[in-house]
Amino acid sequence: MDHFLNESFDLKPKHSSEEALERWRKVCGFVKNPKRRFRFTANLSKRHEAASMRRSNHEKLRIAVLVSKAAFQFISGVQTSDSDYVVPEEVKAAGFELCADELGSIVEGHDVKKLKIHGGMGGIAEKISTSTINGLTSDTNLLNKRQQVYGINKFAEAEAKGFLVFVWEALQDTTLMILGVCAFVSLIVGIAMEGWPKGAHDGLGIVASILLVVFVTATSDYRQSLQFKDLDKEKKKITIQDSLC
Repeated sequence: MDHFLNESFDLKPKHSSEEALERWRKVCGFVKNPKRRFRFTANLSKRHEAASMRRSNHEKLRIAVLVSKAAFQFISGVQTSDSDYVVPEEVKAAGFELCADELGSIVEGHDVKKLKIHGGMGGIAEKISTSTINGLTSDTNLLNKRQQVYGINKFAEAEAKGFLVFVWEALQDTTLMILGVCAFVSLIVGIAMEGWPKGAHDGLGIVASILLVVFVTATSDYRQSLQFKDLDKEKKKITIQDSLC
């Protein structure tokens, strides 16, 4: 009897089987304050709910992975079909097999797939009639055609701002706007109370201060813009060394 009880109803402190827990709860089915009685015994219904929730989450995750794989395959298929590049007639007539827009999309988009489709660096160099070793040919006619198709190899310089633009930007300061309103009010009140020119001294003083700050700020910003422009010119100077091997 003791062996039967120990084997069938003995609960271990940890990792007891669900069968033993179920038998124990059936034996103690009618007890006073069951929540307190079974506070050290696993709640099998909660355990089943947790297992069911885990299975549901696992199934949802599996479906999400399958949907994402299908979407990725669909996008890849669309990109593959869209990658059938057609050479424009004017580019083909000039003797090239890639237009400037296609090259720009590869470089700006870091599109490795398009790069592989066009044969990598060697394939692109062949399609634009150049060499990764010798560079461009010295044929004047081919260089002129290349400039017509791909444009001139020159940095686009931004238009420099004039001094008046910096003056206008300096006037956009909130503090100076408030001081301008104060100067206007001071001029009106002063002239009305004390007449011209005695009543305008305070207002004109504020205006002079505002103009001084504006012109000093604009002059400083304008000089800095000229210095940055000179630095940009130095950065755009490219030095190429020709070494004979």
